[in-house]
Amino acid sequence: MNNQHARSAGRTGLAVAGAALVLSTAVFAAPGPATQAEGTIAAVEPAAVTVATSTGTQVRVVMTGDTVVIRRRTVPLEDMKPNDFVGVTARREADGSLTAISINIFPPEFRGRVREAQFVMDTGNIMTNAMVFQNVRAVLGRTLYLKLGDGSVIIAVPRDAQVFRLTIMPVGELRPGMRVVVRGTAGSDGTPVAVTITVDAQ
Repeated sequence: MNNQHARSAGRTGLAVAGAALVLSTAVFAAPGPATQAEGTIAAVEPAAVTVATSTGTQVRVVMTGDTVVIRRRTVPLEDMKPNDFVGVTARREADGSLTAISINIFPPEFRGRVREAQFVMDTGNIMTNAMVFQNVRAVLGRTLYLKLGDGSVIIAVPRDAQVFRLTIMPVGELRPGMRVVVRGTAGSDGTPVAVTITVDAQ
């Protein structure tokens, strides 16, 4: 099986960053200027949360009926199962092979909302959103086989690659002290409106 060549697919509704504690998945595309706030929840209202950022500022973010709250927890690669739908951020090596930087295992609710595709991200890394059909631990390392359309993609998964399982959580479970990344858009009055709120499991 050969790696499929990455092809640009424009902007999808998905954005995945690779750094620890600041990973966030924005699932649904939203109109208007993009906005983001990350830090710790300082206060929760029925239709808003206030996020205390690392710079010492507080950002009040409005929530709507379309806001999706995602709980993210670190899992071992072995937690991945056949038919899981995943988003893999990988770098392309000099020999053309792909090495995973981070992996998000999506919840079932994401099916049909995140398009299966492979494309080049703004960072130059390769994003692959695909269905897992085999997950193998090899003698010389770990290899992830992904089904993509009528073809397949092979991605090496080093031990320092981050693997996260995402689940949808009720908005009512948001509490002060939770570490979050909020992604959304600016409302007509400039107030941030959350599209997704990603919570790190504690």
